[in-house]
Amino acid sequence: MSKEQEVEQNTEIVSKKKLGLLPKIFIFLFLIIFLCFGYMHFIEPKLLIVHEYPVINEKIPDSFNGFKIVQFSDIHFGRTTNEQEVERVVNKINELKPDILVFTGDLFDPYITLSENHIRFLTEVLSKTTAKLGKYAIYGDNDYLNEEAFSNIFTTAGFTILDNTNLPIYYEGTTPIYLSGIPSVSKGNQDITKALTKEEQNIYQILLMHEPVLFDEVKNETDLVLTGHTLGGLVQIPFIGGIFSLENTGEYESGIYQKGNAVMYVSNGIGTQNFSLRLGNIPSVSLYRLYNYQ
Repeated sequence: MSKEQEVEQNTEIVSKKKLGLLPKIFIFLFLIIFLCFGYMHFIEPKLLIVHEYPVINEKIPDSFNGFKIVQFSDIHFGRTTNEQEVERVVNKINELKPDILVFTGDLFDPYITLSENHIRFLTEVLSKTTAKLGKYAIYGDNDYLNEEAFSNIFTTAGFTILDNTNLPIYYEGTTPIYLSGIPSVSKGNQDITKALTKEEQNIYQILLMHEPVLFDEVKNETDLVLTGHTLGGLVQIPFIGGIFSLENTGEYESGIYQKGNAVMYVSNGIGTQNFSLRLGNIPSVSLYRLYNYQ
C-alpha cells in the first residue's frame, strides 16, 4: 500500500468515527434537554421554601417588635399547584405561626376551570390556616375570572378581603399599625387615596397590592408594600433574571425595592402561569419580622 493510499484510508477511518459520534452527541443533548424540562415542570414547581426578611423602621411601635407577617401569593390552582401542594403551603404557614397572614392575589388560573369540588377543597384547606390576629386577602387579576367564588372561598375561610380598605391593627399596646389593600389594576377601580387614608398620622402603614407596577404611585404614601403577580419571571437566569415577564410587572420583577418612604417586597409566589414550569425560582412563602431598631 502506497503512502497516499494509507493516508486516504486513515482519513476515511477518522471520518467514520466522527460520523459515529454525531448520533451520540444528539442523543446526549436530547437527554439533557428532556431532563431539564422534566425538572422545570415536574420537580421544581412542587418544592417549597420560606424567604425570611427583617423589616426595620423607626415608626414601628415597640409592642410590634418581632411581629410576624406571613405572605403567600399566586397559587394559580390547578396548573402545577394541585391539592397536595396547597396543603403543603397551608402546613408551612401554620408552622411559621404568623401574627397576621396575607394573601396577595391570584388564587385562580385563567386556563383552569374550577369545579364545585375544587371550590369546596380550597374553602376547607384555607380555613385551616391560622394567624394570631387575623387573615387578609386581596384580589389578583385572575381572581376576577370568578370573583364570587374568590369572595366566598376567602370569606368562609376566615379572611378579610381588603378592597380599597384601610384598618388599624393593635398588638400588645395602644399604638396600632395600619394594614390596607387595593384590588388588581386589571379591575380599574383601585382607590389608593381611600386605601391609605387613616385617622392617625405618622403611623406605620402596610399596603397589600397585587401588581408591583403601582409602586411609584404609592412610594411616598406608605411604609411597607407586599406584592406578588410576577412569579419571579418563572425561569431565573443568573445575571439576567426572569425570562417570562407578565404585564403590569414594570421594573419590579422579584425581591426587594426601596423608593421614597417605602420598601416593597415582590413575592415569587407558589404557582405558574402561561408556562407550566419554574427554574432557579422555587415556590415560596415569605415571613416578615417587624423591628424598630437595627
